[in-house]
Amino acid sequence: MTNAFPVLALLLWAAAAALLIWLPRTWRRGDAPETNEDWLRLRQRELAGEAEAAQLHEEAALRLLEDQAGEAPAEIGPRPSYSGLTQLAGVTIVALSAWLLYRLLGGWEDVQIAEQLGQIEQSQPEDVLVLINRIAVRAEARPENADYALLLGEYYLSGNEPAEALRYYDRLIEAGATAPEILGKAAQSEFLSSDRVLSRRARARAEQALAVDPMQAAALATLGMTAFEEADYRKAIVYWQRLRDLEPAGSPGHDMLGQIIERARQELGEPLPEAVVTAGVEVEISLSGDQPLPADAVLFVLARPEGAEAGMPIAVVRQTPLSWPLTVRLDNSASMAGQQISSFSAVSIEVQASANGQPGRDNAFAWSARPSVPVGFGEPVKISLQAE
Repeated sequence: MTNAFPVLALLLWAAAAALLIWLPRTWRRGDAPETNEDWLRLRQRELAGEAEAAQLHEEAALRLLEDQAGEAPAEIGPRPSYSGLTQLAGVTIVALSAWLLYRLLGGWEDVQIAEQLGQIEQSQPEDVLVLINRIAVRAEARPENADYALLLGEYYLSGNEPAEALRYYDRLIEAGATAPEILGKAAQSEFLSSDRVLSRRARARAEQALAVDPMQAAALATLGMTAFEEADYRKAIVYWQRLRDLEPAGSPGHDMLGQIIERARQELGEPLPEAVVTAGVEVEISLSGDQPLPADAVLFVLARPEGAEAGMPIAVVRQTPLSWPLTVRLDNSASMAGQQISSFSAVSIEVQASANGQPGRDNAFAWSARPSVPVGFGEPVKISLQAE
């Protein structure tokens, strides 16, 4: 859309130029103005064929003579003349005036910001910071622009600057915004910016957000943290369980929420649910040779579909080896992207030793694999690593 703006502006300028140059040359009167004689001839045509036409004609002619007595004959004005330079100057003045007015109203700045936002994925971090500062200046010049306020609120809240985020969310709410997301994030921003103390206003905003959308994430997180710090662990568990339902099973967010829910249950003195053991693969990893692994080495144990040597793993365990041999179990708790290793009859197992903490054979200084390992509750599969 922004790329079409210069084309549209050029078309509008061409239309203005046509109005100033072409239309004046077209819309002009080339004949002499109408006279009393014209009206007399028109009257003669109207009276043609009537019995009293002769008498009426004499009366009209006599009146014409009386009207023209002492009256100067009508003059035909000269044809209008046009100066090309004058018209060109007029077109230039119109174009410059429109451009200056556009700049004064601020539209040009909005177009430039929109173009940069469209290219933000290719921007460097320092360019993003410059753009945010530019948007902040523009938001102060146009405080009624909800898009700028929402963008800045999101940016500052995700950048751990809740006080700045709250300023823009307050602006949106004062302008009449009632969306659950805005209310929830306003409450979260106020909670975080006031040393994790939930004010009456912030609580009302979070509860209002949940009344409209019971699964509003920011409101659930805010009320859950508040309930936990107020020792209302039962209520905290309710909020956090709803929040965990928004996270994919096996994701870091889902696991983190599961841990804090267990902590809240411990505070209540409730017994923790026993872990469900599912079918999987137990891997016993040993180190061969005399060369030890680096102290900061990280092991990645991966399970892929049987025979596969690349692609997204079914399950992954990241482990820092402290002693050898090391035993790791891959089951549904280690599954990725909603997959269940227990639904496979056999998988391919690979062990990678990485010095930089990143998975992949390119980052591994040692790795070993077994192409076909049955899934179940059998004996551990043994894999030996040799550091190079």
